[in-house]
Amino acid sequence: MGNSSATIRKALPANPVNANVTSAQVFALTSNTAAPATVAVPGKLVLEARKFRVRASGNLFTGGTLTALATLLMAKTIPGTPFTSGNWTVLGAGTARSVANTWSPWWIETDLAFESSGGTMGGVFSQMVNNLYDAPAAISNRLTGLNGTNAVVGTTAIADPVFYLAVAITFGTGNAANLANLSEFVLEA
Repeated sequence: MGNSSATIRKALPANPVNANVTSAQVFALTSNTAAPATVAVPGKLVLEARKFRVRASGNLFTGGTLTALATLLMAKTIPGTPFTSGNWTVLGAGTARSVANTWSPWWIETDLAFESSGGTMGGVFSQMVNNLYDAPAAISNRLTGLNGTNAVVGTTAIADPVFYLAVAITFGTGNAANLANLSEFVLEA
């Protein structure tokens, strides 16, 4: 028997990304294109010191032979300019994978845990684009000062949510035909 998991949080539906640029494009909400599609990581002992999984998946089309890369982003608060990927911390990004003028599935997955005593987190990240897989690897960028407990730790205020996650797609070459969809973005425990 395998482990079962339950969805804790799920992002609202996202608009497709049409990328005639080579910068990372953060997915926006369908219902409010001025807001990014995010998953808020809950605190107050919901996930404190527990392993949890974040999954995102969709499909993309390239307007030529070029590369595509899915990236998982994080921030303690949603940035004031949320569609500039540099305003987020990159939690995980795999290898830019070649896609040749076709539709292709993509997904990213990460297993994480955070704890409030030291305010740190750790985990592993993997991705697949066009059936080319990046095996799980330890995350290299971590948020610090995390507090999801019911008590103040030092001078750190209680956070709920503890942090936010977003997804971006980067195409190696800008093309008006480039298109990416975010079909699923969930946090499970």
